Amino acid sequence: MQTHPLEELIDLYLSEKDITVESYELYHIILKQYVTYLKNNEIKYADTKDIKAYIKAKKEEGYTIRWIHHQLGVIKVFYSYLSLNQNRLGLDKRYAYNIAETIQNIRIKKEVSKPMLTTHQAKHLILHLKNHRRYIWHYRDYAMIYLMITTGLRSVEIRRAKIKDLKLVNDTYILYVQGKGRTSEDDFVKVTTGVKEALDDYLHVRKDKNPYLFISHSKRNETPHLSRTFFLRMFRRVLKEAGLGHLKVTPHSLRHAAATYNLLRGGTLEETKRLMRHKDLSTTLIYAHHLKRMEEDIENEIESYIMSDQDIKEKKKG
Repeated sequence: MQTHPLEELIDLYLSEKDITVESYELYHIILKQYVTYLKNNEIKYADTKDIKAYIKAKKEEGYTIRWIHHQLGVIKVFYSYLSLNQNRLGLDKRYAYNIAETIQNIRIKKEVSKPMLTTHQAKHLILHLKNHRRYIWHYRDYAMIYLMITTGLRSVEIRRAKIKDLKLVNDTYILYVQGKGRTSEDDFVKVTTGVKEALDDYLHVRKDKNPYLFISHSKRNETPHLSRTFFLRMFRRVLKEAGLGHLKVTPHSLRHAAATYNLLRGGTLEETKRLMRHKDLSTTLIYAHHLKRMEEDIENEIESYIMSDQDIKEKKKG
């Protein structure tokens, strides 16, 4: 199937929504992925089971629960729009029924429970990337992951970072953060010596004039910056190449890792809050509670209590 009736409707739908450029991009990527799935499976008019099959396929491909939650949410709103505007837009009668209405979205747990790289695994990954640089994208991946794992930068902040955001201030290199709706230089992270060397090596082998700090080196890519879907594909590849492909960690796990490593090394909650650039300390406390829970041995203590109590009872009977 070369074309799909939903493709033009997506453009119309987005043109009628009052959303930011960032949200527009997110909606467009999600709906484009969905329509590509329908085209690949020769589905002209989808029904409820087709949406469920699409979501199942995304899970099997390894997409995060959060990303799938976003995808299903956008698809549900899109079909609601088509249903409500079926007459106005002169659409096929099939669109009068909202096929996504009965599908419940996936809940996202707020607590930190995602798999995470251990410090040993993180060190192994960084050294593997450093020692196996050959092509330009190897230099990019090494610098990018090294930066993320030491600063806790989000993928959107990595995508929006520009070369000019990297500056020397009071003998320390810092990277101003552009992301999460920010449009001015108001937040920054410190760049370690190792990361700065990795960045210098990457920028040295680049011969382009692209202003972004990290870019795609695929000839098929027409955008100046990295796409939202880039990180999942890239991270899967580097984990596999480093012999860590069995781990169910995501690019966003690197942010969780940075916060947890800082607490493990003895960093305070306030330090971790500043590192993560959290507005509220309660958000940082999630990491502390998770770390404390991992250190507790409640289950074994319960078993010991039960067995000890049982021993006392047996002695009294004797």
